[in-house]
Amino acid sequence: MKKALKQLKLIISPIFYSLFFCIYLDSTSLYANIYDEINKLERSDLFYAEDLVFESLPSGIILNEEQFVLPVISNEAILTYQSYLEFTDVIDQYQKILKSGGWQEIKIDGELGIGDVSSEIIILRNRLMMTNDMPENRGINDIFDIFVEDGLKKFQFRHGITPTGVLDEMTKNALNLPIENKLRILGANKTRILNYMSGLGSKYIFVNIPGNYLLAVNDGKIEFQTKVVVGRDERPTPILSSNIYEINFFPYWHIPESIVRQDISKAMQIDSDYLEKNNIYIYQDYYYKDTVNPDYIDWYSDEPTLFKFRQNPGYANSLGVAKINFANKHAVFLHDTPNKSLYSDGQRFFSSGCVRVQNIDDLIQWLLSSNDSWERKKLENILNVAKTKTVQMKEQIPIKLGYLTAWVDDGQVHFREDIYGKDPVKNMNQ
Repeated sequence: MKKALKQLKLIISPIFYSLFFCIYLDSTSLYANIYDEINKLERSDLFYAEDLVFESLPSGIILNEEQFVLPVISNEAILTYQSYLEFTDVIDQYQKILKSGGWQEIKIDGELGIGDVSSEIIILRNRLMMTNDMPENRGINDIFDIFVEDGLKKFQFRHGITPTGVLDEMTKNALNLPIENKLRILGANKTRILNYMSGLGSKYIFVNIPGNYLLAVNDGKIEFQTKVVVGRDERPTPILSSNIYEINFFPYWHIPESIVRQDISKAMQIDSDYLEKNNIYIYQDYYYKDTVNPDYIDWYSDEPTLFKFRQNPGYANSLGVAKINFANKHAVFLHDTPNKSLYSDGQRFFSSGCVRVQNIDDLIQWLLSSNDSWERKKLENILNVAKTKTVQMKEQIPIKLGYLTAWVDDGQVHFREDIYGKDPVKNMNQ
């Protein structure tokens, strides 16, 4: 009987799946517009922002549309008292699940997808229904049908996992995280939201590091949102509050000593022409007058750290076309990048601490809109001229770099990997 049902399902599921998928996309608006055309550049011609590159990029990159999902789909700001109250509601929901016994562990080897039959699918259905990822009383218990697939996609989307609808190892581990751990994560992030709310004005920038996104908020509404790339675990982006005071167009990149030691020296050991290829020059001091011949430097010692390194402006500059400054002791900032392909990754922890911003021209327009007589045409002229220029903010805009591994948006709770190990539990996807 089960075999016959599976065969029947395999015949009819594509028809239902296509119809359901169209409805699903329309109702949830999961997919963002693709704003950037992937540049077909060689890695030898550019940096990963503050990072060095040793290999060549493929001549062309084909991206899955699902990789362009943005984590926030409503226009309601996250750092609000209403969001704080929604956290309370979600915690109550999860506490009820805990009191009822929690959820069973899903035990499978390999993957499960549409048309598969397994007793573990019964457990999967119950797990997805507990957190409202799929409705009750739909489909056949032990068959992986379109209802299970759709529910799994919603779960994956909420957890920052590419929504394939396939029960793979990463998704299984996220599903199996104990309810007690989920409650600890929710409690920690409820407190964080309350702390981040303090000192905010009506207009501000919020960067959620684990979520890999930036929000521009005005009067409680999200007016602009975009993807960001943040620091990898060994070079984390700091948590801080500050004020944006200026924007540098076509900036020089003054390369930090730590990157000279950790990256530049290694690159020069591999390719003696690396600095020339990337338009980087060595100077005796901060006056940047007297250049130093790289052939006279011992790249296998600490000698390179005695000099100053600077990358000239241009479209291949590691900071891209613009750098947004705010006061902080960590020497981090927001900036563009020539390597647009990194935004296609679901989890974007690649930088050395600074925050790379997708569609930075739109963010700059939003920031400068309060400047006297500012208009989009001025921004376009600056970018067309391609000369180094600094624009001061008439009104400094508050910015918070925060750390939310869970948040509530449009009634749905989202979870992200605790990349820096700050939650009171172990990594949720391990």
